[in-house]
Amino acid sequence: MRPRGVVLRVAVVIGLAELGFATVIPLLPLHLTERLGASVKLVGVVVAAFALTETFLKAAWGSVADRLGRRPMIMAGLVVSSIAPLLMSVLRQAWMFIPLRVIDGAGSSALWPAASAIIADTTPPHRRATAMGALNMFFLAGFAFGPTLGLYVVGFTGSYTAGFYLAAIVLLIAAAVAAFTLRGLGQTHLPPSDVDIVGYHGTAPNPELEAVVEEARRVPLLGVMLVVAFVQTFGAGLLAPILVIYAKRIVGLSEQMIGTLFLVLMLTVALASLAAGHLADRWGKMRSVSVGMVMGSLGVWLLPLSPRLTLLAASAVLLGVSYALSMPAWHALVSELAPPGRTGLAMGAAQTAQGLGLVLGPLLGGIMWDTLGHRSPFFGAAALLTVGTAVSLLAMYRLARGSAPLSRR
Repeated sequence: MRPRGVVLRVAVVIGLAELGFATVIPLLPLHLTERLGASVKLVGVVVAAFALTETFLKAAWGSVADRLGRRPMIMAGLVVSSIAPLLMSVLRQAWMFIPLRVIDGAGSSALWPAASAIIADTTPPHRRATAMGALNMFFLAGFAFGPTLGLYVVGFTGSYTAGFYLAAIVLLIAAAVAAFTLRGLGQTHLPPSDVDIVGYHGTAPNPELEAVVEEARRVPLLGVMLVVAFVQTFGAGLLAPILVIYAKRIVGLSEQMIGTLFLVLMLTVALASLAAGHLADRWGKMRSVSVGMVMGSLGVWLLPLSPRLTLLAASAVLLGVSYALSMPAWHALVSELAPPGRTGLAMGAAQTAQGLGLVLGPLLGGIMWDTLGHRSPFFGAAALLTVGTAVSLLAMYRLARGSAPLSRR
């Protein structure tokens, strides 16, 4: 199967899946605070419960995907996650959303390690960032349309239940598409002569986390990528439970306006992701990561300065370009640094580092909002992103002076 065909099939599944997941993102904080009377602190706990489950299960599901195949993991994860939005529509106690998000996280955690491993298995290293950029483009398209659809449905119907039903239906559609389009992927062993060319690692009979740790010691850049992933997502996690609440309470935007602004921003980023992945393959993945993080740090520092729409728009543009530049290159770089036979496990471990940040961030962000004011999570996020940027730039400088040419990374 040609790599481009594989990338397109996986990307379509990812786009549909994220469309379903993202539909819930803006609805959940508003539903909990406005309809069920929950505090912002509890919203942070609910968001963290999802991330905590993903953190503990991603590496494990990546390991299982190495042995049993990528397609079954993707299908099972989507079916499990489709249950959560259905239950959200009937629960009347805010605290019950915590175990519910655990179920949702268990399904979601099976998706990304398997999908990323398929891309890494079937694309050559010199084209991998471009492939990850295509995957990211479909992901961002779903991430853009999901909140918009959910907010529009709520705005027109006056009911969060309709938005939750929509999310469940889309997730089930994604599972059906995966069942029909991903047949045979991750199960065909290439000839030995092709292993080094395309980076295919087949299945790992006994994958162990120690292999990834040992590889991080042997290749320090992999360890740096894990640290940067944690710091960056910790900062982003501070804002996860409060962004929609901030937009509605402080800025005074309606659900439809929030959805429209989010759609325009994310579609622009989605279209830019493929070009950004191609750029990373040409001028270096580490450089793309570093430049993207610098722009992201600047964008977050602008957010708490003023609730004016023009300043928010400028910050959003910087954050969007930052994401488009850094994420495809980051995923491609981690896949290239993975130990042989452990691609799925390495991708899962890297995403686990991200998940750790998304566990701590929402918990602290909700507490900071309730106790220190609505600006405090933004300043905390900006400081963390700046630290991550500094670590990335230092690693880039040392790599440029070391034995490995910057063009290789």
